[in-house]
Amino acid sequence: MQTRVFHKSFNPAFKERFLFALDEEETLSRSLAFYLYSSDKYSNTLIGEGEIKLGDMALSTSPSTISIPLSDTGQQKGVGYGDILFSLSYLPTAERLTVVVVKARSLQWADDKASADPFVKVYILQHGKKIMKKKTSVKKDSNSPVFNEAMIFNIPAPALHTIQLRVTVAEHVPDGRGVAVGHVIVGTQATGKALSHWNQMMTALRKPIGMWHPLRR
Repeated sequence: MQTRVFHKSFNPAFKERFLFALDEEETLSRSLAFYLYSSDKYSNTLIGEGEIKLGDMALSTSPSTISIPLSDTGQQKGVGYGDILFSLSYLPTAERLTVVVVKARSLQWADDKASADPFVKVYILQHGKKIMKKKTSVKKDSNSPVFNEAMIFNIPAPALHTIQLRVTVAEHVPDGRGVAVGHVIVGTQATGKALSHWNQMMTALRKPIGMWHPLRR
């Protein structure tokens, strides 16, 4: 579930209510997780997250107020390979996953080259095996290429809980090989921002959800 977006506000007051059906036994083992985002026309950027165990709260039929401190995303920080922006959307009626590779920035190349020819490979992984693969066109001589290319994968809804999406930025070289610059893996087994991106897609079906991700190796 998610709130509406507040525009140009450092102190938004949402005043929105969400209802969850839980029995008394479930409240002892469940937690509430909160994710705060900054939104622009391209993507949602995760600012911080917080969690509280329901078993630690004195729950009653009367409303209560509690403050939850936000921490960082819990995902390993990038180490200088660059970042990639892509969006995810899932159409349940057609069982179709759409990945739009928007752009990358600040790419770092092997051998400390000043520039190179990047492209992006997108894999669907299941139980650690690559079962589908697509790639973008090659962009010449760019450290911050713009792709805006869509890739469509036919994924049955039950499989969404068993697959992962691997997005790899690679350098095109003369012999046709792709030398990996870095990658990001998104899915139910991911953590931090990568997990949040997948969960947002699952809760906002049919709507493209874009997010920046740091590349790692």
